Amino acid sequence: MGNPEIDAAGPVRPFSARRGAPWPARSVADVVSVLLELARALRGFATCEGALTRRRALSERAFQAVSTEVLRSGPLDLTLRHRAFMLPDLPERIEARGGLAILHELLSRHAIERLRIDARLSIDALHGLLELVVRPPVPGEDVRSLLDTLEARDARGLLLNDLDQPLTRPPRALGSTPPHPSVSVTTVRVETVSTPPPDPSNPSPKPTVAPCVARPDRADARPESAPRTPLPLPSLGERLHARLVELEHTTDDEAYARLAGEIVSWASQLGREGLSEDCYRAMRVLADHAVGGGGRAELQARTAARRFAELASDERLEDLIDRALVSDESGVQAAQLLLQRRDAAVPAIFERLHALPDPLAPGPLHALIITSGEAAVPALLRGIQSRDETRSRLALRLAGELQNPALLPALAQTARHAPLACQIEAIRALCLIPGEASRQALSDALSSQLDQIAIAATQAIAAKTGIDAVPALLDVLEAHVRSTRTQLCRAVIDVLGRLGDERAVPRLAAILERRPVLRRAHWHAIQLAAVDALAVLPTREARRAVERAASHAAGPVRDRARQRLSLRADADGAP
Repeated sequence: MGNPEIDAAGPVRPFSARRGAPWPARSVADVVSVLLELARALRGFATCEGALTRRRALSERAFQAVSTEVLRSGPLDLTLRHRAFMLPDLPERIEARGGLAILHELLSRHAIERLRIDARLSIDALHGLLELVVRPPVPGEDVRSLLDTLEARDARGLLLNDLDQPLTRPPRALGSTPPHPSVSVTTVRVETVSTPPPDPSNPSPKPTVAPCVARPDRADARPESAPRTPLPLPSLGERLHARLVELEHTTDDEAYARLAGEIVSWASQLGREGLSEDCYRAMRVLADHAVGGGGRAELQARTAARRFAELASDERLEDLIDRALVSDESGVQAAQLLLQRRDAAVPAIFERLHALPDPLAPGPLHALIITSGEAAVPALLRGIQSRDETRSRLALRLAGELQNPALLPALAQTARHAPLACQIEAIRALCLIPGEASRQALSDALSSQLDQIAIAATQAIAAKTGIDAVPALLDVLEAHVRSTRTQLCRAVIDVLGRLGDERAVPRLAAILERRPVLRRAHWHAIQLAAVDALAVLPTREARRAVERAASHAAGPVRDRARQRLSLRADADGAP
Protein backbone atom coordinates (compact mmCIF):
# COMPACT_ATOMS: atom_id res chain seq x y z
CA MET A 1 0.00 0.00 0.00
CA GLY A 2 1.54 3.30 -1.03
CA ASN A 3 1.53 6.49 0.97
CA PRO A 4 -0.71 9.23 -0.51
CA GLU A 5 1.56 11.83 1.14
CA ILE A 6 4.67 10.48 -0.54
CA ASP A 7 3.39 9.05 -3.80
CA ALA A 8 0.93 11.72 -4.89
CA ALA A 9 1.31 10.76 -8.52
CA GLY A 10 -0.11 7.28 -7.92
CA PRO A 11 -3.68 6.17 -8.52
CA VAL A 12 -6.37 7.82 -6.47
CA ARG A 13 -7.68 5.49 -3.78
CA PRO A 14 -11.07 5.68 -2.06
CA PHE A 15 -11.01 8.25 0.73
CA SER A 16 -7.46 9.35 -0.20
CA ALA A 17 -6.40 12.92 -0.85
CA ARG A 18 -5.94 14.01 -4.45
CA ARG A 19 -2.90 15.95 -5.61
CA GLY A 20 -2.89 19.36 -3.99
CA ALA A 21 -6.16 18.74 -2.14
CA PRO A 22 -6.36 18.95 1.68
CA TRP A 23 -7.26 15.95 3.78
CA PRO A 24 -10.96 15.70 4.66
CA ALA A 25 -11.74 17.15 8.07
CA ARG A 26 -11.35 14.67 10.92
CA SER A 27 -13.92 14.65 13.71
CA VAL A 28 -13.77 13.43 17.28
CA ALA A 29 -16.18 10.63 16.40
CA ASP A 30 -13.82 9.40 13.66
CA VAL A 31 -10.90 9.17 16.08
CA VAL A 32 -12.94 7.62 18.88
CA SER A 33 -14.21 4.86 16.58
CA VAL A 34 -10.64 3.99 15.57
CA LEU A 35 -9.39 4.06 19.17
CA LEU A 36 -12.26 1.82 20.25
CA GLU A 37 -11.28 -0.75 17.61
CA LEU A 38 -7.69 -0.70 18.88
CA ALA A 39 -8.90 -1.04 22.47
CA ARG A 40 -11.18 -3.89 21.46
CA ALA A 41 -8.29 -5.70 19.80
CA LEU A 42 -6.07 -5.26 22.88
CA ARG A 43 -8.81 -6.55 25.16
CA GLY A 44 -9.18 -9.59 22.90
CA PHE A 45 -5.41 -10.15 22.84
CA ALA A 46 -5.36 -10.12 26.64
CA THR A 47 -8.16 -12.69 26.95
CA CYS A 48 -7.16 -15.12 24.15
CA GLU A 49 -3.45 -15.51 24.82
CA GLY A 50 -1.94 -18.09 22.46
CA ALA A 51 -5.01 -18.29 20.20
CA LEU A 52 -3.37 -17.14 16.99
CA THR A 53 -6.45 -17.35 14.80
CA ARG A 54 -8.55 -15.19 17.13
CA ARG A 55 -5.76 -12.67 17.61
CA ARG A 56 -5.24 -12.40 13.85
CA ALA A 57 -8.94 -11.75 13.28
CA LEU A 58 -8.90 -8.98 15.90
CA SER A 59 -5.83 -7.30 14.42
CA GLU A 60 -7.30 -7.47 10.90
CA ARG A 61 -10.48 -5.73 12.05
CA ALA A 62 -8.44 -3.04 13.82
CA PHE A 63 -6.19 -2.66 10.75
CA GLN A 64 -9.20 -2.11 8.50
CA ALA A 65 -10.51 0.66 10.77
CA VAL A 66 -7.13 2.38 11.19
CA SER A 67 -6.07 2.19 7.53
CA THR A 68 -9.43 3.51 6.32
CA GLU A 69 -9.21 6.50 8.67
CA VAL A 70 -5.58 7.23 7.74
CA LEU A 71 -6.30 7.06 4.01
CA ARG A 72 -9.36 9.28 4.44
CA SER A 73 -7.99 11.99 6.74
CA GLY A 74 -4.22 11.61 6.84
CA PRO A 75 -1.78 10.28 9.45
CA LEU A 76 -3.12 9.64 12.92
CA ASP A 77 -0.85 11.49 15.38
CA LEU A 78 -1.80 10.62 18.98
CA THR A 79 -0.34 12.25 22.06
CA LEU A 80 -1.04 10.63 25.43
CA ARG A 81 -1.71 12.94 28.34
CA HIS A 82 -3.07 12.21 31.80
CA ARG A 83 -6.11 10.02 31.06
CA ALA A 84 -6.64 11.59 27.63
CA PHE A 85 -5.64 11.43 23.97
CA MET A 86 -4.81 14.57 21.99
CA LEU A 87 -4.37 15.16 18.25
CA PRO A 88 -2.88 18.27 16.59
CA ASP A 89 -5.83 18.54 14.18
CA LEU A 90 -8.47 18.33 16.94
CA PRO A 91 -8.99 21.05 19.54
CA GLU A 92 -10.83 18.72 21.93
CA ARG A 93 -9.26 16.23 24.31
CA ILE A 94 -10.50 12.65 24.04
CA GLU A 95 -10.93 11.35 27.55
CA ALA A 96 -9.61 7.82 28.11
CA ARG A 97 -12.74 6.56 29.77
CA GLY A 98 -14.87 3.47 29.29
CA GLY A 99 -13.62 1.34 26.43
CA LEU A 100 -10.61 3.61 25.77
CA ALA A 101 -9.16 3.14 29.25
CA ILE A 102 -7.37 -0.13 28.41
CA LEU A 103 -5.72 1.40 25.32
CA HIS A 104 -4.38 4.39 27.28
CA GLU A 105 -3.28 2.21 30.18
CA LEU A 106 -1.33 -0.31 28.06
CA LEU A 107 0.39 2.35 25.94
CA SER A 108 1.36 4.35 29.03
CA ARG A 109 2.63 1.22 30.76
CA HIS A 110 5.25 0.90 28.01
CA ALA A 111 6.17 4.63 28.25
CA ILE A 112 4.63 5.41 24.85
CA GLU A 113 3.75 9.10 24.93
CA ARG A 114 3.20 9.64 21.20
CA LEU A 115 2.04 7.21 18.52
CA ARG A 116 1.96 8.21 14.87
CA ILE A 117 0.37 5.95 12.23
CA ASP A 118 0.59 6.74 8.53
CA ALA A 119 -0.56 5.10 5.31
CA ARG A 120 2.48 2.81 5.09
CA LEU A 121 1.01 0.76 7.93
CA SER A 122 0.89 -2.98 7.29
CA ILE A 123 -1.27 -5.50 9.10
CA ASP A 124 1.83 -7.32 10.35
CA ALA A 125 3.17 -4.09 11.87
CA LEU A 126 -0.10 -3.40 13.70
CA HIS A 127 -0.36 -7.03 14.84
CA GLY A 128 3.19 -6.87 16.20
CA LEU A 129 2.51 -3.60 18.04
CA LEU A 130 -0.60 -5.05 19.69
CA GLU A 131 1.29 -8.17 20.77
CA LEU A 132 4.13 -6.13 22.27
CA VAL A 133 1.86 -3.66 24.04
CA VAL A 134 -0.41 -6.27 25.62
CA ARG A 135 2.44 -8.22 27.25
CA PRO A 136 3.84 -7.06 30.61
CA PRO A 137 6.80 -4.67 30.26
CA VAL A 138 10.25 -6.17 30.65
CA PRO A 139 12.32 -4.62 33.48
CA GLY A 140 14.67 -2.00 32.04
CA GLU A 141 12.87 -1.92 28.68
CA ASP A 142 12.33 1.50 27.13
CA VAL A 143 10.51 2.65 24.02
CA ARG A 144 13.66 2.33 21.90
CA SER A 145 14.11 -1.35 22.79
CA LEU A 146 10.40 -1.88 22.18
CA LEU A 147 10.81 -0.38 18.73
CA ASP A 148 13.88 -2.53 18.10
CA THR A 149 11.81 -5.62 18.76
CA LEU A 150 9.05 -4.33 16.51
CA GLU A 151 11.42 -3.45 13.67
CA ALA A 152 12.80 -6.99 13.72
CA ARG A 153 9.38 -8.05 12.45
CA ASP A 154 7.72 -5.11 10.72
CA ALA A 155 7.42 -1.47 11.79
CA ARG A 156 6.07 0.11 8.62
CA GLY A 157 3.87 3.13 9.22
CA LEU A 158 4.53 3.29 12.99
CA LEU A 159 6.52 5.98 14.83
CA LEU A 160 6.88 6.05 18.60
CA ASN A 161 7.64 9.10 20.75
CA ASP A 162 10.47 10.75 18.70
CA LEU A 163 8.30 12.05 15.90
CA ASP A 164 10.50 15.06 15.13
CA GLN A 165 13.40 12.78 14.21
CA PRO A 166 12.46 9.62 12.29
CA LEU A 167 13.58 6.54 14.11
CA THR A 168 16.04 5.36 11.47
CA ARG A 169 19.31 4.01 12.77
CA PRO A 170 22.29 2.45 11.04
CA PRO A 171 22.19 -1.33 11.00
CA ARG A 172 23.83 -2.85 14.01
CA ALA A 173 26.97 -4.87 13.54
CA LEU A 174 26.43 -8.58 13.54
CA GLY A 175 29.02 -9.00 16.25
CA SER A 176 26.99 -6.86 18.64
CA THR A 177 23.89 -9.05 18.33
CA PRO A 178 25.04 -12.65 18.36
CA PRO A 179 22.35 -15.06 17.15
CA HIS A 180 20.88 -17.48 19.64
CA PRO A 181 19.17 -20.83 19.05
CA SER A 182 15.49 -20.94 18.26
CA VAL A 183 13.01 -23.03 20.22
CA SER A 184 12.44 -25.22 17.18
CA VAL A 185 16.03 -26.47 17.30
CA THR A 186 16.63 -26.65 21.02
CA THR A 187 13.66 -28.95 21.50
CA VAL A 188 15.29 -31.66 19.39
CA ARG A 189 17.48 -34.25 21.03
CA VAL A 190 20.63 -35.28 19.23
CA GLU A 191 22.41 -38.50 20.06
CA THR A 192 26.10 -37.90 20.64
CA VAL A 193 28.95 -40.37 20.44
CA SER A 194 30.85 -40.69 23.70
CA THR A 195 34.56 -39.96 23.43
CA PRO A 196 37.36 -40.75 25.89
CA PRO A 197 38.61 -37.90 28.08
CA PRO A 198 41.47 -35.89 26.58
CA ASP A 199 45.02 -36.89 27.38
CA PRO A 200 46.84 -33.98 29.05
CA SER A 201 50.14 -35.15 27.61
CA ASN A 202 48.79 -34.97 24.07
CA PRO A 203 46.65 -31.83 23.75
CA SER A 204 44.46 -31.55 20.69
CA PRO A 205 42.88 -28.48 19.14
CA LYS A 206 39.27 -27.60 19.94
CA PRO A 207 36.75 -29.17 17.57
CA THR A 208 35.11 -26.78 15.16
CA VAL A 209 32.00 -27.04 12.97
CA ALA A 210 33.02 -28.21 9.55
CA PRO A 211 32.28 -25.74 6.75
CA CYS A 212 29.55 -26.63 4.33
CA VAL A 213 31.89 -26.80 1.31
CA ALA A 214 33.33 -30.12 0.18
CA ARG A 215 36.88 -30.82 1.25
CA PRO A 216 39.19 -33.68 0.20
CA ASP A 217 39.48 -34.96 3.79
CA ARG A 218 35.71 -35.32 4.24
CA ALA A 219 34.15 -38.74 3.90
CA ASP A 220 31.47 -37.56 1.51
CA ALA A 221 33.82 -35.61 -0.78
CA ARG A 222 33.84 -36.82 -4.39
CA PRO A 223 35.50 -35.58 -7.55
CA GLU A 224 33.07 -33.53 -9.61
CA SER A 225 33.23 -36.05 -12.42
CA ALA A 226 32.35 -38.99 -10.16
CA PRO A 227 28.69 -39.74 -9.34
CA ARG A 228 27.67 -38.77 -5.79
CA THR A 229 26.29 -41.63 -3.74
CA PRO A 230 23.10 -40.61 -1.89
CA LEU A 231 23.39 -40.59 1.87
CA PRO A 232 21.28 -43.08 3.82
CA LEU A 233 18.12 -41.36 5.06
CA PRO A 234 18.88 -41.67 8.82
CA SER A 235 22.32 -40.22 8.21
CA LEU A 236 20.81 -37.44 6.13
CA GLY A 237 18.38 -36.56 8.94
CA GLU A 238 21.24 -36.33 11.45
CA ARG A 239 23.27 -34.15 9.11
CA LEU A 240 20.25 -31.94 8.48
CA HIS A 241 19.92 -31.34 12.20
CA ALA A 242 23.62 -30.53 12.42
CA ARG A 243 23.21 -28.00 9.60
CA LEU A 244 20.26 -26.42 11.42
CA VAL A 245 22.36 -25.99 14.55
CA GLU A 246 25.16 -24.55 12.43
CA LEU A 247 22.70 -22.18 10.77
CA GLU A 248 21.60 -20.88 14.17
CA HIS A 249 25.16 -19.79 14.99
CA THR A 250 26.11 -18.42 11.56
CA THR A 251 26.70 -14.68 11.36
CA ASP A 252 28.13 -14.38 7.85
CA ASP A 253 25.47 -13.64 5.22
CA GLU A 254 27.09 -15.68 2.44
CA ALA A 255 27.61 -18.70 4.68
CA TYR A 256 24.03 -18.36 5.89
CA ALA A 257 22.68 -18.39 2.33
CA ARG A 258 24.81 -21.44 1.45
CA LEU A 259 23.67 -23.36 4.53
CA ALA A 260 20.00 -22.44 3.97
CA GLY A 261 20.16 -23.77 0.40
CA GLU A 262 21.67 -27.04 1.55
CA ILE A 263 19.06 -27.38 4.30
CA VAL A 264 16.18 -26.91 1.86
CA SER A 265 17.64 -29.50 -0.50
CA TRP A 266 18.09 -32.11 2.20
CA ALA A 267 14.74 -31.37 3.89
CA SER A 268 12.93 -31.69 0.54
CA GLN A 269 14.53 -35.09 -0.03
CA LEU A 270 13.50 -36.27 3.43
CA GLY A 271 9.97 -34.99 2.85
CA ARG A 272 9.70 -36.96 -0.40
CA GLU A 273 10.79 -40.08 1.45
CA GLY A 274 8.07 -39.64 4.10
CA LEU A 275 10.31 -38.34 6.91
CA SER A 276 8.13 -35.31 7.46
CA GLU A 277 9.28 -34.55 11.02
CA ASP A 278 12.78 -33.65 9.88
CA CYS A 279 11.35 -31.54 7.06
CA TYR A 280 8.94 -29.79 9.44
CA ARG A 281 11.79 -29.00 11.82
CA ALA A 282 13.63 -27.23 9.02
CA MET A 283 10.47 -25.29 8.14
CA ARG A 284 10.13 -24.05 11.71
CA VAL A 285 13.72 -22.85 11.89
CA LEU A 286 13.56 -21.00 8.56
CA ALA A 287 10.14 -19.50 9.36
CA ASP A 288 11.42 -18.31 12.74
CA HIS A 289 14.44 -16.65 11.12
CA ALA A 290 12.22 -15.08 8.45
CA VAL A 291 10.45 -12.96 11.09
CA GLY A 292 13.67 -11.95 12.82
CA GLY A 293 13.82 -14.77 15.37
CA GLY A 294 17.22 -15.55 16.85
CA GLY A 295 18.57 -12.04 16.22
CA ARG A 296 18.80 -12.46 12.46
CA ALA A 297 20.13 -9.62 10.32
CA GLU A 298 17.82 -8.26 7.62
CA LEU A 299 19.56 -9.98 4.72
CA GLN A 300 19.52 -13.31 6.53
CA ALA A 301 15.83 -12.88 7.38
CA ARG A 302 15.06 -12.30 3.69
CA THR A 303 17.08 -15.37 2.73
CA ALA A 304 15.22 -17.43 5.31
CA ALA A 305 11.85 -16.16 4.06
CA ARG A 306 12.72 -17.07 0.46
CA ARG A 307 13.98 -20.52 1.42
CA PHE A 308 11.00 -21.16 3.69
CA ALA A 309 8.64 -20.34 0.82
CA GLU A 310 10.56 -22.77 -1.38
CA LEU A 311 10.36 -25.53 1.22
CA ALA A 312 6.72 -25.00 2.27
CA SER A 313 5.23 -25.84 -1.12
CA ASP A 314 3.58 -28.73 -2.98
CA GLU A 315 3.18 -31.86 -0.85
CA ARG A 316 5.08 -30.25 2.04
CA LEU A 317 2.47 -27.50 2.16
CA GLU A 318 -0.22 -30.18 2.33
CA ASP A 319 1.60 -31.76 5.29
CA LEU A 320 1.69 -28.34 6.96
CA ILE A 321 -2.08 -28.01 6.54
CA ASP A 322 -2.55 -31.44 8.12
CA ARG A 323 -0.50 -30.35 11.11
CA ALA A 324 -2.49 -27.13 11.49
CA LEU A 325 -5.70 -29.13 11.88
CA VAL A 326 -4.50 -30.72 15.12
CA SER A 327 -6.27 -29.15 18.10
CA ASP A 328 -3.28 -28.62 20.38
CA GLU A 329 -0.23 -26.39 20.65
CA SER A 330 1.49 -28.08 17.72
CA GLY A 331 -1.52 -27.23 15.54
CA VAL A 332 -1.25 -23.57 16.55
CA GLN A 333 2.45 -23.55 15.63
CA ALA A 334 1.71 -25.07 12.23
CA ALA A 335 -1.06 -22.49 11.68
CA GLN A 336 1.48 -19.74 12.37
CA LEU A 337 3.69 -21.15 9.64
CA LEU A 338 0.72 -21.27 7.26
CA LEU A 339 0.06 -17.58 7.89
CA GLN A 340 3.55 -16.83 6.62
CA ARG A 341 2.64 -18.69 3.41
CA ARG A 342 -0.96 -17.53 3.26
CA ASP A 343 -0.88 -16.52 -0.41
CA ALA A 344 -0.02 -20.09 -1.40
CA ALA A 345 -1.87 -21.79 1.47
CA VAL A 346 -5.34 -20.34 0.86
CA PRO A 347 -5.86 -21.95 -2.60
CA ALA A 348 -4.64 -25.30 -1.25
CA ILE A 349 -6.96 -25.09 1.78
CA PHE A 350 -9.87 -24.09 -0.46
CA GLU A 351 -9.32 -27.10 -2.72
CA ARG A 352 -9.22 -29.39 0.29
CA LEU A 353 -12.45 -27.87 1.58
CA HIS A 354 -14.10 -28.34 -1.79
CA ALA A 355 -13.21 -32.04 -1.73
CA LEU A 356 -15.00 -32.65 1.60
CA PRO A 357 -18.41 -34.41 1.60
CA ASP A 358 -20.00 -31.30 3.17
CA PRO A 359 -17.76 -28.33 2.35
CA LEU A 360 -20.23 -25.79 3.77
CA ALA A 361 -20.13 -27.25 7.28
CA PRO A 362 -18.04 -25.00 9.58
CA GLY A 363 -14.69 -26.46 10.56
CA PRO A 364 -11.01 -25.72 11.15
CA LEU A 365 -10.33 -25.36 7.42
CA HIS A 366 -12.85 -22.50 7.30
CA ALA A 367 -11.05 -20.87 10.22
CA LEU A 368 -7.67 -21.13 8.47
CA ILE A 369 -9.02 -19.28 5.42
CA ILE A 370 -10.74 -16.59 7.46
CA THR A 371 -7.58 -16.07 9.51
CA SER A 372 -5.63 -15.46 6.30
CA GLY A 373 -7.54 -12.20 5.89
CA GLU A 374 -6.96 -10.16 2.76
CA ALA A 375 -4.78 -12.89 1.24
CA ALA A 376 -7.93 -15.00 0.84
CA VAL A 377 -9.69 -12.46 -1.41
CA PRO A 378 -8.20 -13.57 -4.80
CA ALA A 379 -8.99 -17.26 -4.18
CA LEU A 380 -12.55 -16.45 -3.08
CA LEU A 381 -13.14 -14.25 -6.12
CA ARG A 382 -12.08 -17.11 -8.39
CA GLY A 383 -14.38 -19.44 -6.50
CA ILE A 384 -17.36 -17.08 -6.72
CA GLN A 385 -16.94 -16.77 -10.48
CA SER A 386 -16.60 -20.54 -10.95
CA ARG A 387 -19.22 -22.45 -12.94
CA ASP A 388 -19.10 -25.23 -10.36
CA GLU A 389 -22.11 -24.50 -8.12
CA THR A 390 -20.62 -26.20 -5.03
CA ARG A 391 -17.34 -24.31 -5.42
CA SER A 392 -19.19 -21.03 -5.90
CA ARG A 393 -21.42 -21.58 -2.85
CA LEU A 394 -18.39 -22.42 -0.72
CA ALA A 395 -16.61 -19.24 -1.82
CA LEU A 396 -19.76 -17.18 -1.14
CA ARG A 397 -20.12 -18.65 2.35
CA LEU A 398 -16.48 -17.87 3.15
CA ALA A 399 -16.83 -14.37 1.66
CA GLY A 400 -19.60 -13.60 4.13
CA GLU A 401 -17.52 -14.86 7.05
CA LEU A 402 -14.48 -12.90 5.86
CA GLN A 403 -16.50 -9.63 5.69
CA ASN A 404 -14.03 -7.97 3.34
CA PRO A 405 -15.54 -5.04 1.35
CA ALA A 406 -13.37 -5.98 -1.65
CA LEU A 407 -15.73 -8.92 -2.24
CA LEU A 408 -18.86 -6.75 -2.27
CA PRO A 409 -19.12 -6.19 -6.06
CA ALA A 410 -18.83 -9.92 -6.77
CA LEU A 411 -21.47 -10.71 -4.13
CA ALA A 412 -23.89 -8.10 -5.49
CA GLN A 413 -23.44 -9.40 -9.04
CA THR A 414 -24.03 -12.99 -7.91
CA ALA A 415 -27.15 -11.99 -5.98
CA ARG A 416 -28.64 -10.72 -9.27
CA HIS A 417 -27.35 -13.15 -11.89
CA ALA A 418 -26.50 -16.68 -10.79
CA PRO A 419 -28.15 -20.05 -10.15
CA LEU A 420 -30.80 -19.90 -7.44
CA ALA A 421 -28.71 -21.61 -4.74
CA CYS A 422 -25.80 -19.24 -5.38
CA GLN A 423 -28.10 -16.20 -5.31
CA ILE A 424 -29.43 -17.20 -1.91
CA GLU A 425 -25.91 -17.81 -0.59
CA ALA A 426 -24.79 -14.41 -1.89
CA ILE A 427 -27.73 -12.69 -0.18
CA ARG A 428 -26.83 -14.35 3.13
CA ALA A 429 -23.25 -13.19 2.71
CA LEU A 430 -24.28 -9.61 1.89
CA CYS A 431 -25.99 -9.19 5.25
CA LEU A 432 -22.60 -9.68 6.96
CA ILE A 433 -20.69 -7.02 4.98
CA PRO A 434 -21.06 -3.39 6.06
CA GLY A 435 -21.77 -0.55 3.67
CA GLU A 436 -24.51 1.11 1.69
CA ALA A 437 -23.80 -1.04 -1.38
CA SER A 438 -24.71 -4.22 0.51
CA ARG A 439 -27.93 -2.65 1.80
CA GLN A 440 -28.91 -1.60 -1.73
CA ALA A 441 -28.22 -5.10 -3.06
CA LEU A 442 -30.42 -6.60 -0.35
CA SER A 443 -33.17 -4.08 -1.12
CA ASP A 444 -33.07 -5.08 -4.79
CA ALA A 445 -33.30 -8.76 -3.84
CA LEU A 446 -36.31 -8.01 -1.62
CA SER A 447 -38.30 -6.94 -4.69
CA SER A 448 -37.52 -10.16 -6.58
CA GLN A 449 -40.41 -12.07 -8.15
CA LEU A 450 -38.98 -15.35 -6.84
CA ASP A 451 -40.21 -16.22 -3.38
CA GLN A 452 -36.94 -17.94 -2.40
CA ILE A 453 -34.90 -14.83 -3.24
CA ALA A 454 -37.32 -12.44 -1.53
CA ILE A 455 -37.50 -14.65 1.59
CA ALA A 456 -33.71 -14.85 1.82
CA ALA A 457 -33.50 -11.07 1.43
CA THR A 458 -36.15 -10.60 4.15
CA GLN A 459 -34.16 -12.68 6.62
CA ALA A 460 -30.87 -11.02 5.62
CA ILE A 461 -32.22 -7.48 5.99
CA ALA A 462 -33.61 -8.32 9.42
CA ALA A 463 -30.26 -9.79 10.48
CA LYS A 464 -28.33 -6.79 9.13
CA THR A 465 -30.42 -3.85 10.34
CA GLY A 466 -32.61 -5.29 13.14
CA ILE A 467 -35.72 -3.27 14.01
CA ASP A 468 -34.75 -0.63 11.44
CA ALA A 469 -35.99 -3.10 8.83
CA VAL A 470 -39.56 -3.11 10.21
CA PRO A 471 -40.98 -0.33 7.96
CA ALA A 472 -39.61 -1.93 4.78
CA LEU A 473 -40.92 -5.36 5.81
CA LEU A 474 -44.36 -3.95 6.57
CA ASP A 475 -44.46 -2.41 3.09
CA VAL A 476 -43.56 -5.76 1.54
CA LEU A 477 -46.29 -7.47 3.56
CA GLU A 478 -48.91 -4.90 2.55
CA ALA A 479 -47.94 -5.23 -1.11
CA HIS A 480 -48.34 -9.01 -1.21
CA VAL A 481 -50.88 -9.86 1.49
CA ARG A 482 -53.72 -10.08 -1.06
CA SER A 483 -51.64 -11.93 -3.65
CA THR A 484 -50.84 -15.59 -4.01
CA ARG A 485 -47.30 -15.29 -2.53
CA THR A 486 -48.19 -17.16 0.63
CA GLN A 487 -44.66 -18.29 1.49
CA LEU A 488 -43.26 -14.77 1.25
CA CYS A 489 -46.01 -13.29 3.42
CA ARG A 490 -45.59 -15.96 6.08
CA ALA A 491 -41.81 -15.44 6.10
CA VAL A 492 -42.22 -11.65 6.52
CA ILE A 493 -44.71 -12.13 9.38
CA ASP A 494 -42.41 -14.63 11.09
CA VAL A 495 -39.49 -12.18 10.88
CA LEU A 496 -41.66 -9.35 12.26
CA GLY A 497 -42.58 -11.53 15.21
CA ARG A 498 -38.95 -12.41 15.94
CA LEU A 499 -37.89 -8.75 15.74
CA GLY A 500 -40.40 -7.95 18.50
CA ASP A 501 -41.15 -4.38 17.39
CA GLU A 502 -44.57 -3.04 18.44
CA ARG A 503 -44.95 -1.13 15.14
CA ALA A 504 -45.93 -4.43 13.53
CA VAL A 505 -48.89 -5.04 15.89
CA PRO A 506 -51.56 -2.91 14.09
CA ARG A 507 -50.85 -4.50 10.69
CA LEU A 508 -50.86 -8.03 12.06
CA ALA A 509 -54.01 -7.41 14.11
CA ALA A 510 -55.76 -6.04 10.98
CA ILE A 511 -54.97 -9.29 9.14
CA LEU A 512 -56.86 -11.22 11.83
CA GLU A 513 -59.87 -8.89 11.54
CA ARG A 514 -60.25 -9.22 7.77
CA ARG A 515 -62.41 -11.86 6.15
CA PRO A 516 -61.22 -13.71 3.04
CA VAL A 517 -63.24 -13.40 -0.15
CA LEU A 518 -61.11 -15.56 -2.44
CA ARG A 519 -58.11 -17.85 -1.85
CA ARG A 520 -59.34 -18.94 1.58
CA ALA A 521 -56.41 -21.33 2.12
CA HIS A 522 -53.92 -18.53 1.42
CA TRP A 523 -55.63 -16.18 3.83
CA HIS A 524 -55.92 -18.74 6.63
CA ALA A 525 -52.20 -19.56 6.30
CA ILE A 526 -51.33 -15.87 6.66
CA GLN A 527 -53.67 -15.50 9.66
CA LEU A 528 -52.09 -18.51 11.37
CA ALA A 529 -48.67 -16.90 10.94
CA ALA A 530 -50.06 -13.60 12.32
CA VAL A 531 -51.39 -15.40 15.43
CA ASP A 532 -47.97 -16.96 16.05
CA ALA A 533 -46.23 -13.59 15.65
CA LEU A 534 -48.68 -11.66 17.85
CA ALA A 535 -48.42 -14.32 20.55
CA VAL A 536 -44.73 -13.52 21.10
CA LEU A 537 -45.00 -9.72 20.84
CA PRO A 538 -44.93 -8.33 24.41
CA THR A 539 -47.68 -5.69 24.12
CA ARG A 540 -51.23 -5.48 25.43
CA GLU A 541 -52.63 -4.77 21.97
CA ALA A 542 -51.03 -7.96 20.59
CA ARG A 543 -52.60 -10.07 23.37
CA ARG A 544 -56.02 -8.53 22.79
CA ALA A 545 -55.80 -9.29 19.06
CA VAL A 546 -55.06 -12.96 19.81
CA GLU A 547 -57.94 -13.08 22.33
CA ARG A 548 -60.40 -11.69 19.74
CA ALA A 549 -59.18 -14.27 17.23
CA ALA A 550 -59.75 -17.01 19.83
CA SER A 551 -63.41 -15.95 20.06
CA HIS A 552 -64.41 -14.81 16.56
CA ALA A 553 -61.96 -16.12 13.94
CA ALA A 554 -62.52 -19.02 11.56
CA GLY A 555 -62.07 -22.57 12.86
CA PRO A 556 -58.33 -23.22 12.22
CA VAL A 557 -57.32 -19.68 13.22
CA ARG A 558 -59.50 -19.79 16.35
CA ASP A 559 -57.97 -23.08 17.46
CA ARG A 560 -54.43 -21.77 16.93
CA ALA A 561 -55.21 -18.59 18.92
CA ARG A 562 -56.62 -20.62 21.84
CA GLN A 563 -53.58 -22.88 21.79
CA ARG A 564 -51.22 -19.89 21.93
CA LEU A 565 -53.17 -18.29 24.80
CA SER A 566 -53.07 -21.55 26.73
CA LEU A 567 -49.31 -21.89 26.26
CA ARG A 568 -48.78 -18.30 27.34
CA ALA A 569 -50.95 -18.76 30.42
CA ASP A 570 -48.95 -21.84 31.39
CA ALA A 571 -45.72 -19.92 30.94
CA ASP A 572 -46.97 -17.00 33.02
CA GLY A 573 -48.12 -19.33 35.79
CA ALA A 574 -44.93 -21.38 35.90
CA PRO A 575 -42.84 -20.84 39.07
